[in-house]
Amino acid sequence: MNLQQLRYAVEVEKTSSITQAAKNLYMGQPNLSKSIKELEQDLGITIFTRNAKGVEPTSMGLQFLRYAHEILDKVDELSSLFQPQHETTLRFSVSLPRATYASVAFANFINRLDRSRPLDILCRETNSLAIVGDVSVGTSVMGVLRYQDIYESYFLNLLKKNNLQYQVLWEYRMMLLVHKSHPLAECTDVPYERLQEYTEIIHGDFQVPALPPAQMKQLARSDNRIFIYDRGSQFDLLERVKGTYLWVSPLPQEVLDQHDMVQLKCSGAGIHRDLVIYHQSDGLEEYERQFIEELKQEVAILDQSIQ
Repeated sequence: MNLQQLRYAVEVEKTSSITQAAKNLYMGQPNLSKSIKELEQDLGITIFTRNAKGVEPTSMGLQFLRYAHEILDKVDELSSLFQPQHETTLRFSVSLPRATYASVAFANFINRLDRSRPLDILCRETNSLAIVGDVSVGTSVMGVLRYQDIYESYFLNLLKKNNLQYQVLWEYRMMLLVHKSHPLAECTDVPYERLQEYTEIIHGDFQVPALPPAQMKQLARSDNRIFIYDRGSQFDLLERVKGTYLWVSPLPQEVLDQHDMVQLKCSGAGIHRDLVIYHQSDGLEEYERQFIEELKQEVAILDQSIQ
């Protein structure tokens, strides 16, 4: 298995057609088919099956393709990171949780940069363990780490092990995001046990470290789950799939209004913390401090709105 084969498989997934993928890749269809079959033999799985319209991934194929996308994204980031840059280029890379306030802060930060200079900016939304990894190896110069308080000792030890500095941004309880037509939409405080009646939307790359069984009880989730890998699809599902909900950090009212959503308190929800993490121990660059200030401003706005 090699990177070229991964790119072939991803292109076949994208087009749902061996023929079209071969055209896009400027290669013959027999050669592409042969390469996919060799990849399947190496892995010991069937990645694609034929249907009336072309090909589609199998269940094992979907798992493989998810990892293939992650590997190729990392390779592309690495290539971009070490490409020759103009000496005046402003380079900034950050890894974030899937949090609206963080993406708004990032957009505000970009708008305030000196546009007379070339920009090389990277922003990645991912899970907490991946964020620590990104900052540790230098893929991102900064990250926003999110964890529930029961994991605090684990993550602080992880930061210490990787020689990472941090600033606490925010402490809050997660909110339940539902469409305004949801049966719970009028509740002022949703009992935790009521959630068993409904379907949870959860990001598929969500990862947490292992906990003792006694503490795992605090993380009880719905038996019905929909896993997604794209934050943009969450609003469509919340609106169109009856009885779905999603755990989120507090959202701005304008975002809720835009998508006909409401956010609900749940006193049974655990305490979460967001930390800015980075390597520098001898002072941050000016633009890095600017980004932290943008984050703090958005947090302050949200804190006022949920009082």
